[in-house]
Amino acid sequence: MRTAFPAILLLPLLLAPGPPSAAQPAAGKFLVASRGLADPNFERSVVLLVQHGEEGSWGLVVNRPTGVPLSRLFPEEQGLHLRDGILYAGGPVSAGRFLLLLRASYRPQECRPVFADVYLGFTPAVLQDPRGIPAFRVYSGYAGWAPGQLESEIARGDWRLAPAEVAAVFEERPDRLWEELARRLDTPVAAGSSGGRIVEAPL
Repeated sequence: MRTAFPAILLLPLLLAPGPPSAAQPAAGKFLVASRGLADPNFERSVVLLVQHGEEGSWGLVVNRPTGVPLSRLFPEEQGLHLRDGILYAGGPVSAGRFLLLLRASYRPQECRPVFADVYLGFTPAVLQDPRGIPAFRVYSGYAGWAPGQLESEIARGDWRLAPAEVAAVFEERPDRLWEELARRLDTPVAAGSSGGRIVEAPL
């Protein structure tokens, strides 16, 4: 019996009303937890924003592998047996739901673009595409924010922004990702001259 995946996400994908400011949250950006953020759900976490709009924001924590083999979770999916994949903890919301981030040179069927050649998938069946999926991650749950909540947390200093990088999403050593991004954001160059709490650092 195939494991059930959500047909659509709980939050609808929205079209942004215009190009976002470089210092504002948007799909395709990283949220990097501040060094002082003590929330156990997000301490030392890196979140890839998948949506940010009037109805709220949501994304996936990309640096928390669980160690659970995917072949144990999805024994019916032969493609997963052929890869050394493990489950990632995507966030505290709907932890029983599974989502995928995958890298492809084309738009896989029933997937939604996130940024560059990274797509969001809702079923492991997409990994059987004969054109090939060179990299993928499977996540349990996601991180979500009500309208205005994320902006408030950023203004409070809980999060800092960095442009997402494809290689970082599929980093082989995700345990190093937060420290590397935090270090870059701590440098004088990353701080820039904005004088505010919302800053970006190039990867």
